[in-house]
Amino acid sequence: MKEDNVFAALASGPRRRILAYLSEAELTAGEIAERFDMTKPSLSKHLRILEEAELVKSDKRGQFVHYSLAD
Repeated sequence: MKEDNVFAALASGPRRRILAYLSEAELTAGEIAERFDMTKPSLSKHLRILEEAELVKSDKRGQFVHYSLAD
C-alpha cells in the first residue's frame, strides 16, 4: 500500500532532511551527499525509498542524477 511506503519513508530523520533540502531546490545526488556524513550506498538507499514512496523523482542528465520533490 502506498501510504505504508510514505509513512515508512517519513519515519527516518535523514529522509526527512533530504525532503527539506529538496523543498528548497533541486539537487544532484552529490550535492545531497555533501550535506550528510554517510556512505554513498546508504544515501542511495534513502533516495530509493523516497522514490518508491513517490515523494521524490530523479532525472538522469549526463553523468549526474538530479532529485526534486515529486509533483
